[in-house]
Amino acid sequence: MNWYLTTPDQVDRPGNNDGEKRHHLKGGVWRDADAELFEKIGKFDTVADRKLSNVASWEILPPDTCYFAAHVPADDRGSWHQNAIAELQSADLIFLDPDNGFEVTSMTARTRPKYSLFGEAADYVAAGKSVVAIQFARQCDPIQRAVDIRSKLVSLVGSQANCPVIRGRVAPNLLFFSIVPGANRERWRRALLDFEKNCAKADIIE
Repeated sequence: MNWYLTTPDQVDRPGNNDGEKRHHLKGGVWRDADAELFEKIGKFDTVADRKLSNVASWEILPPDTCYFAAHVPADDRGSWHQNAIAELQSADLIFLDPDNGFEVTSMTARTRPKYSLFGEAADYVAAGKSVVAIQFARQCDPIQRAVDIRSKLVSLVGSQANCPVIRGRVAPNLLFFSIVPGANRERWRRALLDFEKNCAKADIIE
């Protein structure tokens, strides 16, 4: 897990509420999708418990999960990225969790740490990893955004990025991209389809 941590007052406007949406803790379709996971993350509704360390201590993810929690720097990002690769070298699947998603042409030097770079995802793939990355789809057609980003990933790493995209129908929409080696891609696709069936707020973008 690469958290892509940022320092809010260095990358955001005053009053930005990134990270303060917790509609998924209200239950309903989210509990139905994975009741055990829902109970675990429900503890984060308490402000004092909103600590990254609790993700590991409460075993929200499997106990052997590796975490990289260094803040994304405005300068010398290359060194930060190489440190992340080294820290996560024992993992076979890397989750990229930037504030916004993949890089855009409108990002500035100030906001750049809020984005993952396409080249960073490609480097993990070159190291033999599978990759899952989150994307917030604000003020756009989420389906077209999914198609465009997946096409960019395919242009960099080939057909292993040509996986179904999970769309979470929340506000804003969430997109999840996968890059999976060929030997595992069909199994991965079936798992995504099963997830879609179990979550009323999830769609597959083929």
